[in-house]
Amino acid sequence: MPVQQISSVAIHNVAVATDFGECSEHPVEHALAIARHFGATLHLLHLVRPSKFSFVPEMMPAVEEAAGRDSDQYEARLTGRHQLDGVRMQRGVEEGEISDVIGGFVQDHHVDMLVVGTHGRSGIPRLVLGSVAQQIFHYVRCPVLVVGPRAPGAGHELQLKKVLFATDLSSESLAAVPWVLTAVREWHTELDVLHVCTTGNPEHPRRMNELRTRIDGALEGMEPAVVRMHLLRGKPMPCVTDFACHNHEDAIILGLKPHRGLYEGPFWSHAYEIMRHAPCPVLSVRS
Repeated sequence: MPVQQISSVAIHNVAVATDFGECSEHPVEHALAIARHFGATLHLLHLVRPSKFSFVPEMMPAVEEAAGRDSDQYEARLTGRHQLDGVRMQRGVEEGEISDVIGGFVQDHHVDMLVVGTHGRSGIPRLVLGSVAQQIFHYVRCPVLVVGPRAPGAGHELQLKKVLFATDLSSESLAAVPWVLTAVREWHTELDVLHVCTTGNPEHPRRMNELRTRIDGALEGMEPAVVRMHLLRGKPMPCVTDFACHNHEDAIILGLKPHRGLYEGPFWSHAYEIMRHAPCPVLSVRS
C-alpha cells in the first residue's frame, strides 16, 4: 500500500441497530456523535425477526405495530433530550432475518459505518457476541463499530484523544489504515499502533518500521501527530484489551481479513473477544 494511496475516508451515512431500550443507549449516543461530527445522515434500524416468533406467528402483526409505536416514542425521546440537534435522521423498522435484511439495508442506504451494541433485549442489537454477531459480520461489508458492555457512552460531541490500531501486519489488516488516519486528522489524536506477536517472527520489527514510515508519510504536512509503535508478545485478546485499558484509549481499530478473525485462531474468535472485553468502542474494518 503506497503512501499516496493511504487517505482519509468520508462518512455520509451512519446506521445504528437499536431495540429502543436502555441497552441501546450507548451505541445510539456514539452513532449520533459520529453523524453530527461528519454531517452524516443517521439511519435508526430496528429489525423484527420472524424466527423469534416462530411458535406464535399470529403475533407478528401486533409485534410490527408495537415496533412502529416504539420507534415513534424513541424519536420523541431523543428529540426531547435535544440529542437529534444537528443530525438528520431516518428511521427504519424492517421485518426479516439478518441474512435477508442487513446486507441489503447497508447497501441500499449507502451505509459507511454500522454501529451495534453487545447487549439487547430483542432484534439486531442482541449481540452477546455469538451467532447474531457472526451473522452481522458475515452479511455486512462496511466497517462495524461495536460498543461493548465496558465501553462508555458518548457526549454531544465525540471526543477522541487516543486511538489504538491493533494489526496483525497482514496486507488485509491494513485496510483499516485510512480509518486510523481519519481519526488522527479529524480529532488530532495520539496514535498507538500495536502488534501482538504470537510466534516471535523476526520479520515483525522490520514490518512495523515499514508501517510507521507509511503512516508518517500519509500524515506529512499535518500538525505533528504523536505516533507510537508497540510490539508485544503474548495472546492477542488480553494484550490488546489490557493495553487499551492501561493507556486510556478512546477507541480501538482492528483491520480484519475478509473471512478470518484477528491473528491466528478460530473464525473471528480473537476479534469477538477483543470487542467483548474492550474498555472502549471497537471499530472493525474488513479488507
